[in-house]
Amino acid sequence: MKIPQLIGMSDIVIRDHATSKKQILQDMVSIIARQKRAIDERHVMDCLIEREKLGSTGIGGGVAIPHARCAFPKPLPHQNPDMVGLLMKLNAPVEFQANDGAPVDILFMLIASDACGSAHLTTLAGISRFIRDENTAHHIRQATTPEMIWQQLAQLQSAA
Repeated sequence: MKIPQLIGMSDIVIRDHATSKKQILQDMVSIIARQKRAIDERHVMDCLIEREKLGSTGIGGGVAIPHARCAFPKPLPHQNPDMVGLLMKLNAPVEFQANDGAPVDILFMLIASDACGSAHLTTLAGISRFIRDENTAHHIRQATTPEMIWQQLAQLQSAA
């Protein structure tokens, strides 16, 4: 699945400041609940925290892909029934216990339905390859608006 099939321009957020990993995760879950699907925020946070206990989703190079599988309410007709995503760029990186010890400034959250089978693993692998690519990360870091990030993502994904 290509990123523009998973997220739209409204699913790209830029934040100037973050105080902690937990605050960022809560912020991202709240945005998903408001914009995409009426999920149980506490349940999703519990799933994300459990996943982080297994090992940080900070994959290096200033990039993190927090993800979890959990129960979903029934989607609206235009929604992906199995997965929702959100991309956040931080103007000031935050400590994320990443594999390389570097703070994180690009996060792509993927929340998958319990019922989605292994499709979320394929999607995670694709997101990881694409988002941690130095060219992609550079373009995201240089962008100053969600619209600029969206245009870059769409252009880079169409070339891939």
